[in-house]
Amino acid sequence: MGSDAAHAAAPLFESLRRFVERDQAPFYSPGHKGGRTLDPWFRDHIAAIDLNNLPDTDTLHCPEGPIRDAEALIADAWGAKASFMLVQGSTGGNIAVALSALRPGDPVLVQRNAHKSVLAGLVQSGARPIWLQPQWDSDFAVAHGLPADRVEAALTAESAVALWILHPTYFGTTADIAALSALCRRHGVLLLADGAHSPHFAFHPELPTAAEAAGAAATVQSVHKILSGLSQAAVLHVDTDLLELPTVRRALQLIQTTSPHFAILASIDLARRQMMTAGQQRLDETLARARRTAARLAEIPGLRVLGDGELTGPGSGLHQRDATKLLISTSGLAADAPEILTRLNRVHGVQPELAGTGHILCITTIGNTDADMDRLVDGFGAIAGQVGRRDSRPAVGLGADLLSLAPEPVLTPREAFFADTDTVTLSSSAGRIAAEPITPYPPGIPLVMPGERLSADVIDALRRLRAAGNPISSADPTLERVTVVR
Repeated sequence: MGSDAAHAAAPLFESLRRFVERDQAPFYSPGHKGGRTLDPWFRDHIAAIDLNNLPDTDTLHCPEGPIRDAEALIADAWGAKASFMLVQGSTGGNIAVALSALRPGDPVLVQRNAHKSVLAGLVQSGARPIWLQPQWDSDFAVAHGLPADRVEAALTAESAVALWILHPTYFGTTADIAALSALCRRHGVLLLADGAHSPHFAFHPELPTAAEAAGAAATVQSVHKILSGLSQAAVLHVDTDLLELPTVRRALQLIQTTSPHFAILASIDLARRQMMTAGQQRLDETLARARRTAARLAEIPGLRVLGDGELTGPGSGLHQRDATKLLISTSGLAADAPEILTRLNRVHGVQPELAGTGHILCITTIGNTDADMDRLVDGFGAIAGQVGRRDSRPAVGLGADLLSLAPEPVLTPREAFFADTDTVTLSSSAGRIAAEPITPYPPGIPLVMPGERLSADVIDALRRLRAAGNPISSADPTLERVTVVR
């Protein structure tokens, strides 16, 4: 047992307090940016409304009062036939979608750069994924959406029951969802959308097409990522002509807590009100601010910013983009992106959302200000002047090579998850079946999924990635050992 002095500390709280008191320019989620866009009374009384299921507050699992009324307003605002409030983020929503739309053994086409919560839904439902590779962007070292011709070929070859897409990607880019939706209708399959980063699409005509308006049977959105929701605030929109409400409610009751945080629920209600009363004007300002900033950043030697000029047209995996997201290529600077992010944070008081290999992502929302943008541009300008230009483009991983690999599926993710496992060296894993996802960055797409066979080609690619210093997400990030089915 630790000493009394040790227990006088609160390490997590103290770390959070230090971060807040540094007064960072926030280019990360949640979208309210430290409470800037929250209702003042709500912000001041968050602790007071941390309540239980009381007659005045309603019950999330079987709403009959204000939660029911709030969900009806959400559906109306987003143009959905039915909507549900979620308090466990889009993760809970994606799992609920899997349990509502899929059954054990069902073949489902899944975008391979899907969020890990989609994999969690596949494990829980027992569905059999048929993984589809997204369009790769070697200039920015990121993956985009699914080209329509790739989806059409898969729908023709496979007897799938659904297509599960990421709309948009983390980086704000989308495939041609109208084309994908038309393909799904023609082949009689459900369109499921992980739209975690799309809750604002419905509220401005210059943003990409919203999945819930394009024929998706189910769309999950994180209200906290972009709008004025608290962390874990999310919504699930359902087309009741395609999915039965009792089935969806049953799935939600299975996975959602019976003790929801009412401040999270209230923040969804308030974010909806804010969008419906002032959303287009606020988004007008946000888009204009982001576009001005993108143009200023692009003038800094060594930087590029993803823009409309990079779009690759109808039917492609890069058909539309969310201009509020700033995807900044740093490959022209003589410093790695993680080092640049650290300098932005520690020296200039700017906190981006993430740094990948050769790029930095900044999320701008209605909570950002002109002063934030100035700090971002000034910080990048100073760093670019200090580190200088890079003579030649750095290696940014094996993106195109990795996407050409197609590991053999042997088990479903559920079968692999519940199988007995061994931990073996990478060199001795050839021919074994993976029990974990192994994801190199870039491209941020699992090279190996649970249930797929580790071939010699895959192992060779993993060795090359490790030797090149690419970050790899797995149980053992060094890749000395991997987890396989016994």
